[in-house]
Amino acid sequence: MKNELIGGSIGTALSAVGTGLQPNEVLETISLVITIIGGLITFIIVPLITWYKNAKKDGKIDADEAKEAVKIITDGSEKIKGNVNNEKGEK
Repeated sequence: MKNELIGGSIGTALSAVGTGLQPNEVLETISLVITIIGGLITFIIVPLITWYKNAKKDGKIDADEAKEAVKIITDGSEKIKGNVNNEKGEK
């Protein structure tokens, strides 16, 4: 999980910096989309997959585990929002 998070974060940052420095509006839009997709994968999808595997070990998902999933989505959304705002601020 830690390696996936680090790798995803580095990839997201590189895509934001690499294409974000282009003056072309199309490339800026593409960069923003890539940053959002990278953020979704890094901060929401991978953690939810890991959460699901752990939550289903006992054969059911209880209320506390469901709250944990909501927290993963909420925290991930905030991180993505921060990445998008940072990228917009660089332009």
